Amino acid sequence: MGRARAALELAGTAEQVEALWADPARWGAFVDGFERVVELDPTWPEPGARLVWASHPGGRGRVTEKVLRREPGAELVIEQDDDQLSGVQRLAFAPLEDPARPRVGVALELEYRLLRRGPFMVLADPLFVRRALRDSLRRTLERAGRELR
Repeated sequence: MGRARAALELAGTAEQVEALWADPARWGAFVDGFERVVELDPTWPEPGARLVWASHPGGRGRVTEKVLRREPGAELVIEQDDDQLSGVQRLAFAPLEDPARPRVGVALELEYRLLRRGPFMVLADPLFVRRALRDSLRRTLERAGRELR
């Protein structure tokens, strides 16, 4: 399995970060590659809830997400599947101690398995795929930070 991770410090509270992630109607402003919601369980983001979304052309295609675990104010763990990979995404947030300036440390991690196998993919994963995923996670966090301002 591969793993890609990005972490940033964002302005705001853990509750604000969680509310942003819990609202797929706002994902277009910050989730890298997101185009539109295809299907949404009304209990999202509670455990067991499912969301299907479509990416921009040339992106991940149709992505299915299922909430595995949610700890309000601390983390959201989601199973993700698309045509290229299967994995578990973990969003963790922790408030930073500064009452005058609320900030939160946010880590976004994807532990994944590529669905296509072969000698080329064994080389491509650590050299290209993992880096592309890490960059995508970082762009998502940076845009989320702008959205929170």
